[in-house]
Amino acid sequence: MTNRTPSRELQEDLWVFPMDYPIKLIGLAGAELHAAVTEIFVKHFPEFDGNSMSVTPSRTGKYHSITAQLRFEELEQVHAVYADLAACPLIRTAL
Repeated sequence: MTNRTPSRELQEDLWVFPMDYPIKLIGLAGAELHAAVTEIFVKHFPEFDGNSMSVTPSRTGKYHSITAQLRFEELEQVHAVYADLAACPLIRTAL
């Protein structure tokens, strides 16, 4: 996964905080992925409920797509979350 975040691809000065932002991840299927993503989100959003994520398996079942709605309070939070997601070896892509 690259170190680019959506905020670096878009004009950050147009973002208004706080904002609700959907994040979609693709990673290797399994409970480990769900646990790792939940851990990352709880680190940055202590009130995050892992049960609020939607999980969709790929056609072959090798990958899972996880979607979560997050409420970012500041730009630095966006960069920190995407940095942690990029560091997770189970995650292939974060959108």
